[in-house]
Amino acid sequence: MQTHRMITLSIKLKKFYLYSYFNIIRLFVLIILIISFSLCNSSNSKENNEKQQQLLLSITNTSTDPSPDNNKYSIIVNSHSNGSFPYDLEDPDKKYSLPKYLEEVSGLAYYKKDKILCVQDEKANIYVLNLKKEEIVSKYDFGKDGDYEDIAIVDQTAYVIRNDGRIFEIEDFTKKSRKVKEHKTKLSERNDTEGLTFDKLSNSLLIACKGAPAIDRDNSYEGYKAIYRFDLGEMELDKKPCFLVDLNRLDSYKDDNLFTAFSKRIAKKLQLVESETSFKPSGIAIHPIYGEIYIISNIGKLLIILDRHGKILDVQDLDIKIFRQPEGICFSPSGDLFISSEGQGGKGYILKFNFQSDE
Repeated sequence: MQTHRMITLSIKLKKFYLYSYFNIIRLFVLIILIISFSLCNSSNSKENNEKQQQLLLSITNTSTDPSPDNNKYSIIVNSHSNGSFPYDLEDPDKKYSLPKYLEEVSGLAYYKKDKILCVQDEKANIYVLNLKKEEIVSKYDFGKDGDYEDIAIVDQTAYVIRNDGRIFEIEDFTKKSRKVKEHKTKLSERNDTEGLTFDKLSNSLLIACKGAPAIDRDNSYEGYKAIYRFDLGEMELDKKPCFLVDLNRLDSYKDDNLFTAFSKRIAKKLQLVESETSFKPSGIAIHPIYGEIYIISNIGKLLIILDRHGKILDVQDLDIKIFRQPEGICFSPSGDLFISSEGQGGKGYILKFNFQSDE
């Protein structure tokens, strides 16, 4: 009887091991198929993204022709896409703590040697940060309180954008006799305009919309975030976006490993995460050497880089431990990168990242 039981147990163990063996083989084959699918899908996704971006720009961009031969704004001196990303975003070279009244610092502009202009989203004030002294050395008011989001500087004229799309032109902003002009655009609170920068190449201001990408509801540009151009010669806003960022395709530009990329796809299929990458522009700047367009987002903690055709060159994650609430971005003429973060109950601050050239 005992011998029979042992034989029966032996047979069951053999079946169990055989079953496990075949399951391991099946699992291994499945993993190989998943990896192959991920590689193919990632490659196709990037190709499709480039084609769709070019097609979309050719349809929507009335102010410039996106083709290299005809686009007078398409000049790029160099491109970091040919080498490594020129900043170590995990290791700031310098941190500037701001006073309590700049807890909600919302925008930056490089003014002149060792000086940065700041605005905050409650007061109509321009603050001057001296980088050597590491303190605010001047303050200039230009109007009533409001939700001011970003600042750009052209010679001695400062431009500040409010979240409702209105641009305030402050001529000779450091003088008591400064003149303030308010420019009403077709953008509104619905667009939630948070980013502003001066584009020397086109003599215009680029405006990044955190909210709705379209001016009217007839062409919603659903699934995209928009960048508009405000011509400083005509003092008018182009009716259509000059750049559109496809939210659904941002993931394909992230430097994820295969397991992470596959996990994201499964999570999206199971509706555990949003189908679109969380990206709502809070600041914009143009690289002084490469000519590329850098756009940061507090929502999703991302930095994306576009070329002059609107093609995505890179997507960088921003560590929440380093970037508490990234709102403003600017460059020094030598290429050093500055990013501001709101304090969220503490002090606001600005981080400096030294430019690391491949040359």
